[in-house]
Formats: sequence, structure tokens, C-alpha cells
Amino acid sequence: MNKDELIKLGLIEEQATKLIEKYGNMIPQSRFNEIVEEKNKLKADLTERDKQLSELQKNNSSNEELKKQITELQEKNKASEKEYQETLAKIKLDNALELALTTAGARNNLAVKALLKMENIKMDNDKVIGLTEQIEELKKTSDYLFKVEDKTPPAPTGTTPANPNGSGNPAEPKITLGSALGAIYNNNK
Repeated sequence: MNKDELIKLGLIEEQATKLIEKYGNMIPQSRFNEIVEEKNKLKADLTERDKQLSELQKNNSSNEELKKQITELQEKNKASEKEYQETLAKIKLDNALELALTTAGARNNLAVKALLKMENIKMDNDKVIGLTEQIEELKKTSDYLFKVEDKTPPAPTGTTPANPNGSGNPAEPKITLGSALGAIYNNNK
């Protein structure tokens, strides 16, 4: 979230600046989850490869067997790397979808996702292609799935206005007209 977005939400410029200064280095939860998932997968892969290498050292009885095992392990590692890349791409796409749907004002991200044609949505260098058009179409056809910005002015609040008909209990004046005229008359003597 940047300073302009905070100001649009109703903060004054000074508040927005202080907020950005204080929390500017925070990362979004989706990005954090993505990094944690990637780290865990890499740890698991590293452990598996270390296990395979130690197995090779124990079983290096013949050179031909060793070459065969190395070739098999290389193929497994390539398959594992491909699977990892696919999993990471899916996580990135899911996080990008969640962010885009939340930004678009979806009331229920799961319900909106069910209506999306996922085969038409692709990730390209951290940009989601094909999603914006589908969201706009859904906003037109199924607008109940999205929050609507209410542009009507808020109802006035405050005190109840005075009654123009004159009814009510006006405060009793402390000085009456007669006593005021009498005071003026006595002062002029």
C-alpha cells in the first residue's frame, strides 16, 4: 500500500507519511507464505540429495553400477526440479489471484474463483494475464459477488434543528422588555 492509497482511504498526508515510514519495510502475507513454502521445499530437496549421495558412497562397489545410479539420480533430480517449479508457479498464481480479487472488492474469493476460467489465466514475470478482463466481466454479470462503492453522501448528523413554527420552550429571558425600558428611562433622568 502506498501513500496515495492511504490518503484515498481517508488519512491525512501527515498520517500517511508516518505510516509509510513506520511500516514501509513490511512484506505482504502472501509473499511471506510464498518464501516460506519455497524454503521448506528447498530444505526437503537438499536433505533428499544428501541422503542419495551418502547411499552412493556406501554402494560404490562397481563403477558401472555407480554410473547407472548417478544417471538415475540425475533424472530424478530433473523431475523433482520440474515438479518444484510447477508447484512454485501454482503458489504464485494463487497468491496473485487472491490479491487481485481482494483488490477488486470480491465478497467471497472462493466463489469468484469458481467462476473464473483458469485455463485463460497465466503468470508472466509476476503479472497475471487474462484475469482483469474476467473480473470486469463478472462485475457486470454477477455484481452481487463484489462490494459496491456507495457514492451517496452520508446523512447529516448533529443536533435537531429548531422548529420553524415557533412551538417549543424557548429559554426564559433573564431581562424582560419592560424592565429593560424602565432601566433606560431611569438612567436618562
